[in-house]
Amino acid sequence: MKENFIKREEKVSKTSLNHYLRQFEGRPYYYGNASHAFFDIMEWLQKNRPKKKPNIIMPVYIPAKLYRFVLAAGYEPKFYDVSTDLNIDLKEISSLIDDQTQAVFAVHFFGVPVDLQPLKNITESAGIYLIEDCAHSMNAYYKDRLLGSTGDCTLFSTRKMLQLHCGGVLILNSEPWDFKPSWNERVRSLFTMYHFAGSRVKNKVNNFLKATNPFKLSEIPYDGYIDFSEEHVVRVKKMDFFSSWYNNIPDLDKMADNRRENFLHLLNGINNLDSFHPIGIERYAKKEKTNQYTLDTGFVPFSMPILTPPGTRNQVQQALCKAGVLCFVGWPEAPFGLKGFKGADVLKDRLLELPVHSFMDSHQLNIIVDCLNSLSANVNESRKESFVSI
Repeated sequence: MKENFIKREEKVSKTSLNHYLRQFEGRPYYYGNASHAFFDIMEWLQKNRPKKKPNIIMPVYIPAKLYRFVLAAGYEPKFYDVSTDLNIDLKEISSLIDDQTQAVFAVHFFGVPVDLQPLKNITESAGIYLIEDCAHSMNAYYKDRLLGSTGDCTLFSTRKMLQLHCGGVLILNSEPWDFKPSWNERVRSLFTMYHFAGSRVKNKVNNFLKATNPFKLSEIPYDGYIDFSEEHVVRVKKMDFFSSWYNNIPDLDKMADNRRENFLHLLNGINNLDSFHPIGIERYAKKEKTNQYTLDTGFVPFSMPILTPPGTRNQVQQALCKAGVLCFVGWPEAPFGLKGFKGADVLKDRLLELPVHSFMDSHQLNIIVDCLNSLSANVNESRKESFVSI
């Protein structure tokens, strides 16, 4: 396996998706979304290395959809906690591995990087797969290593990182058996083109109106929960023709620069607030003597995850939405009623994602900064005192 450490190659005019994916060991496979690729990998592992009761070890802080996909593949999920700095506990993960374990699933949440090499050492020793989830990361590296190059296989979400309605990529860095995707149908291009055009028009109008919201351009979405009584079925689909074509239009370097610039704008706009804490900041930023932050080279965020004061997250989200900026709240459905997951319990109630995608303009970023500064001034002292990360 080639070492995927960062090497400064000769400058290309544009870093397309194809150019970026060629840096990895394995061949890319294109899916309707990254979750379909995740399901395919689980079925592939079970087919080629059958277990009586296969399990996969994964973070309990995940969307309900992934939980359903694990059940649909016939696996038992064995959950580990996620700390409030979005990191992992190697001892906890090691303790969950048994003779029925097929893989460990690890996530770079919201683009905040995790050093997965120590975990890779554990999975290699146990003879199991490491699935690296880079759905919130693209064109990024950490400790001079490409994110996505440590896992035996890696999932990317072009849908999320390139602001599309469809698209995921699977990279197999380790392929002990022949792999063939199970898709037998393709996402319809008319469907993705319709949503592509709608999202671009919506953002153009939102920017033109300076984030005023007369057409309800910002609406808080419904949060998904899992119904254990339903039958869990997955229809694995291939990426549509339109997304396959469009994926190579954006310059990934420009995408990364835009996200980093927007992230830094927010980070330095709220860096003196006691009430709102960026998560995992020690792994991607440094504070200079000027009291301003700089970002580590290679850090490419999906969003800016922050912890809000206890009991205030929904109010903060609604205030920002009313001001014309939509912020998501991670996965409040996790940890699915399970007990003993202290980190996930905090994240489900207090995490808020500030948007940093390329459609955000300076006016919208300033709305977020001004709104959070105003809200912070109104947080009562008792809540400030109880606002401590676990």
